[in-house]
Amino acid sequence: MQQDFEGPENLINRLKIESLGSPENTDSRYQFKDNLNIVFIIDASGSMAQKIDGKEKMASAKDSILNFVSKLPKDAKVGIRVYGHKGTGSDADKALSCSSSELVYPISNYNAGEFQAALNKFSPSGWTPIGLALREAKNDLASFDGANNTNIVYLVSDGIDTCEDQPIEAAKDLYSSNISPIINVIGFDVDSEGQNQLREIAAATEGIYGTVTNEGELQKELDNLSNLTEKWKEWLEQGKQKIESKKLQNDLAIFSYIAKEEIKANNESTKIELILFYLHEAGRMNDESYQYLETKRIEYHRWINKEIKKFEKELKALNEASYSEAIKALEDKYISNTQ
Repeated sequence: MQQDFEGPENLINRLKIESLGSPENTDSRYQFKDNLNIVFIIDASGSMAQKIDGKEKMASAKDSILNFVSKLPKDAKVGIRVYGHKGTGSDADKALSCSSSELVYPISNYNAGEFQAALNKFSPSGWTPIGLALREAKNDLASFDGANNTNIVYLVSDGIDTCEDQPIEAAKDLYSSNISPIINVIGFDVDSEGQNQLREIAAATEGIYGTVTNEGELQKELDNLSNLTEKWKEWLEQGKQKIESKKLQNDLAIFSYIAKEEIKANNESTKIELILFYLHEAGRMNDESYQYLETKRIEYHRWINKEIKKFEKELKALNEASYSEAIKALEDKYISNTQ
């Protein structure tokens, strides 16, 4: 019955990234530069051959990315690195597959024919060397330093790293390099174990983690990135003018986050209440046990709802302050609460 409750850290990072280009954001990583580069790191392990709504996950990923890059501003550059596309998922092929990662579309302006040809080069095949792909992505971006480039990396995976190649350490190394990338992670129809690792990669790089279950949700997640590229285009054309306040959007994001957490709490409490009731009515639980567990359920969800209300109050209060001050205060508070 356990729900996947989230603290506010993912919202903090999303608000920060949505402020990209704002001169109020003192972290140069989130300020627009003259060049915008976007690199997709795509999982081509065997599990990407599984189908959702009758369509292979890999086909959905390719179509969504193709739709996204076709709308890029002409000055933006894009690259695709694929991993796990050699060998098979058998133990005999593990070494081959775990050493497979390839930059199939070098970081450059979008060319429809060449990009489609690059997508046609790979199909779902072997194991999942996420760490290898992240380390090689650092080499791909080596000439695009963060001083003059806004670098955005999207990692798309449908599962956990299966090659024991330290993906979290690789992500941290990429993030802390002079490339200064913004690293975001999309879990595509991923199980709870995979979600945990992918969340950890995103958390280690102060990026956004999003879970999608079908092609429509994947496209929506990429559309958020499209909004950023449009803002970059506007900034470039208007001579780096100050991006207007995001306060209203932040209010909506806070409302959405709080509403989702409250629904989770209510669903979890209701399910547990029904289970206890039916076990008691069926004589599978005595009165003493029933009352004890009901008390625990009420106390626990009272605490959960209290925490959600506290987050809501703090997020709203901080959003009233200047944007840069709000982000710093939220980060400091989150760090102090997790140490």
